[in-house]
Amino acid sequence: MKTSGLPNFRKLYGKLADGLKQGTYTLRVANNYEVESFDGTKTFVMSTTNALGGENQFLAVCYILVGVICSILSMIFGAVSC
Repeated sequence: MKTSGLPNFRKLYGKLADGLKQGTYTLRVANNYEVESFDGTKTFVMSTTNALGGENQFLAVCYILVGVICSILSMIFGAVSC
């Protein structure tokens, strides 16, 4: 198991290609990793994602914005040095 860099994280367990059909579902969980020793918790989250990541697009937009700024600055510095 890889250690997370942040205290709150989500680990992708599976991916549904066709989505879920309407109905009742049962989830069975096996406790293979004890978290009580360090006051940790486990939760089950069903979520949707898009091309930029999860529900919160703030981090993806920040990465794109920083990339654009770096590209513009590199062109400016390249033009000045010539």
